[in-house]
Amino acid sequence: MKKGLKIFGIIIGIIAGYFVVTAGIYVPFVLHDAKIQHNDDCEYLMILGNQVVDKETPSPLMLERVGRAVEYLEENEDCFVVVCGGITTDVQTITEAELMKKLLEKEGIDTSRIIIENRSTTTFENFEFARDVIENHAGKKIDEVNVAFLSSDYHIHRASVIADHYGYKDIGKVSCKTEDGFAKTVVREYFVGYDLLIRLITD
Repeated sequence: MKKGLKIFGIIIGIIAGYFVVTAGIYVPFVLHDAKIQHNDDCEYLMILGNQVVDKETPSPLMLERVGRAVEYLEENEDCFVVVCGGITTDVQTITEAELMKKLLEKEGIDTSRIIIENRSTTTFENFEFARDVIENHAGKKIDEVNVAFLSSDYHIHRASVIADHYGYKDIGKVSCKTEDGFAKTVVREYFVGYDLLIRLITD
């Protein structure tokens, strides 16, 4: 019995040590990018999608991102904005992109500046599908267009890695502060980091 408990304790210790080591490697990158107030210039600003609550209610994170986008677009009047995100739940009646478009219009952003990418359901797809939308609108390849993405502070590092994977070279960044639950989102980023690694290796 004692020997079994000892072996069990060793296994638990190894597992815990693994998580501590890997978190110590990855999380500092997440925190480093999160603490910088990114505000790069661009011709096309992508707002990365976030969930719709119930049928058509924007999540707090979506509201934070749209609010930050309004500030940026008012300061950069020649910039187009690409709203990203499709249907990700069974109860949604509006895509993330369409809801963000409505929120932007409500804040006075001209419809002619808003470009919709409404098929994506993940951050990977945000960049994959937006690339085609931007290239069609600009009439140029994505590496010839000055693009930035806007997302929550905790999400900046992972989104930057994904953007590079899809050919957005030297992409700009615009970040918004996460008002509530920052620690929880950083923990989530650590575990989602495994999916990021697998996707980068297999894609």
